[in-house]
Amino acid sequence: MNIVSDLQTKIGGGLNKLQDSLQTGKQKIQSAQEISQYKRLIQETYLERNEILLQLGEEVYKKLRSQEIHSDEWAQKAASLSALDHKIYQAQQAIAAANAQSAISRTCPNCQNPITADDKFCGSCGTKVEIPSTETDVETKTCAHCEEQIPASALFCICCGVKTV
Repeated sequence: MNIVSDLQTKIGGGLNKLQDSLQTGKQKIQSAQEISQYKRLIQETYLERNEILLQLGEEVYKKLRSQEIHSDEWAQKAASLSALDHKIYQAQQAIAAANAQSAISRTCPNCQNPITADDKFCGSCGTKVEIPSTETDVETKTCAHCEEQIPASALFCICCGVKTV
């Protein structure tokens, strides 16, 4: 009987250690989940904060451009942003021009064989080909702020948004 009693004691002690280990593991998991929730909360809060800062910055930038706010330090930073806006605008215009150019039919009106923009005559049938020009003659003026060419009738610059007066 003594052997059975010793065996039960050892098994009981082993089970207690196992239960303690399980409890410790459970606590570690709960702690890790709690930390993860706080990290997620911090990340979401940073994203929300950054969105508000971005909106605030956009509003200040607009006021600097319209000269509602005067600050030499901020004006320098606004000028840098304006230069970047101009670069973005020119790239967008280049994309629009490339898209318009690729939309032009590149086949001979007589034989439907492919032609290039530089062709004056079709290489297959000899028909004279004319690719219509995509440029229109619009009177322009120079924006005083960003120096972009804009339509003369524009009240605001189509590149930087500054009133042209």
